[in-house]
Amino acid sequence: MTTKPIIGDGSIHIHFGLSYANYMVLPRTLLQSMPEEWQEQFVRLLDEAEEAFAHVPQPASYDVRCRDERGRFIEDPVPHYWRGRARIERRSP
Repeated sequence: MTTKPIIGDGSIHIHFGLSYANYMVLPRTLLQSMPEEWQEQFVRLLDEAEEAFAHVPQPASYDVRCRDERGRFIEDPVPHYWRGRARIERRSP
């Protein structure tokens, strides 16, 4: 017998914290600045999630704009991905 988890349980729910956010936006430049092995694992997980929910209708695109802590629109502080060549230096742990 399979049981469904209680709604709200899980690492993703905890990661989103107390926000009501329905989406997570990840800057491409920062993702491609991670080590190659990390990127490969990340892409495998994205592919797995995409396959698991292929039956769910998806929009063709989204419109994402940056806001400051007061809700005012601001310029994106993360540089454009520049055809895959932009990289940001990572902070040392």
